[in-house]
Amino acid sequence: MTSSGTAGAQPVGQSTPQQAEVLQYLDKHHINEVLNILINKLVQSQTNDPCGFLAKEFSKRASPPTITRLQGREILDSRGNPTVECDVYATVEGEEKLVSRSGAPSGASTGSNEARELRDKNANRYLGKGCLTAAENITKGLSAAVKGMDARSFKETDAAIIKADGTQLKEKVGGNAITAASFALAEAASILTRNELFVYFNAVFKGQDPSDYKPTDKLKMPRPMVNILNGGKHAGSDLQIQEFMIVPKAGLFKDTLRMCTEVYHHLGKILVDKKGPSAKNLGDEGGYAPLLSSPEETLSLIEEAVGKAGYKVGEDIFLALDCASSEFYKDGNYEVEKGKHLSTDEMIQYYLNLKSKHPALISIEDGLDEKDYVGWQKLTKTFKEKYPEFMLVGDDLYTTNTELIKKGVAEKWANALLLKVNQIGSISEAMEAAKMIFNDKGNVIVSHRSGETPSAIIADLAVGIGAQFIKTGSTARGERVAKYNRLLVIEEMLQQQGLLNVPLMRTQ
Repeated sequence: MTSSGTAGAQPVGQSTPQQAEVLQYLDKHHINEVLNILINKLVQSQTNDPCGFLAKEFSKRASPPTITRLQGREILDSRGNPTVECDVYATVEGEEKLVSRSGAPSGASTGSNEARELRDKNANRYLGKGCLTAAENITKGLSAAVKGMDARSFKETDAAIIKADGTQLKEKVGGNAITAASFALAEAASILTRNELFVYFNAVFKGQDPSDYKPTDKLKMPRPMVNILNGGKHAGSDLQIQEFMIVPKAGLFKDTLRMCTEVYHHLGKILVDKKGPSAKNLGDEGGYAPLLSSPEETLSLIEEAVGKAGYKVGEDIFLALDCASSEFYKDGNYEVEKGKHLSTDEMIQYYLNLKSKHPALISIEDGLDEKDYVGWQKLTKTFKEKYPEFMLVGDDLYTTNTELIKKGVAEKWANALLLKVNQIGSISEAMEAAKMIFNDKGNVIVSHRSGETPSAIIADLAVGIGAQFIKTGSTARGERVAKYNRLLVIEEMLQQQGLLNVPLMRTQ
């Protein structure tokens, strides 16, 4: 008779069906083999944090993080207008997580060849500027395009969203949707490869594998071009020229930023003393927006501020203009000052006169209309003969578009590019534009837009691609300062790692 205590017992040496299933699962995934390897590595490491060590090692062996979905939404930019934001969700170590979030900036003065922002045009919402459709295009169309892709492979995911639109100017999905997604996907890739974003961009720009990338060459910081006084569409004065900028001499970024900030505050005091308290009001990009009408008077006021700050114009601090001349070009003439209509040749002479009176002027952006190609050739040739290092910068002229840049390089339209990602849509396309200018030995200025978000991604982009300059507004307004503060952090990291390319002092 069998006792009740042994009824149903398994024979010795045999496993239950449940145990067999467990063993089969462990064998299928080579768990015992992995455990043996990791335990041996753990013992050899003699770490004081064995669980942390094992967590990191297991993470390396986890399945690749794959994108599950993108989520778009309508948010506000720094001017209070709608723009779009994108969230990236991915399966990371077995569960869905929100990996990154970023938004698209928006410009005020835009070139005709820029990627098309998609606006709802519903007059009952945000004066017709709503972006619900663009946000929905992220959530549905772009999400489907990247679903299941390795979230660490930014070049591939960027290519997928570009293909999903299929038009050069991003007219189907919307340039704002593409830019928000491109920014967010880049940030996700850097996070999941455990790279700083500027390091990730450097790897992609050099064609290296970001997953196992360590910079070997030293990286340089861009020189800031600080919009200290606003005109044109960024302000409400009679000044037609859109931006009056100061450019510090080459040096450590933390020093150049301090110099520009000191000049900025001294200019504010001078404007209040000479023009009254309202002269200290700010424009869209944080620069002062006083009621001035003459570029001559404006440059003189800035030069005075440089001196008050204890610096020398043309040695410590230089001057630059963003004319945005397409905004005051009509019927073959430029109204550079109210009531003063000039031909192309007269405009070139106008700029030469400004340079003669203000020798510290080293750069003119969009000096002529975006389609005045013959004029651009004359402008660039004339300045090159007289001032070989002077920068003639194409913004509306090029709109970060490789097709236009290819033609412009061949025909010598300009010698520098203002790089704005949202002009072309994606980061990868903007990188190709930068390469074309670098190959032509030109300068690249990575730029913000007048309608910005708190994202500092362009700071990382400028360092990652080795841009000579960055334009991100004045040293005021949180969305502008965020970029400068990020650059301070990047410079500090590069110094600590011995990877900072400290620039030589230059006279220009």
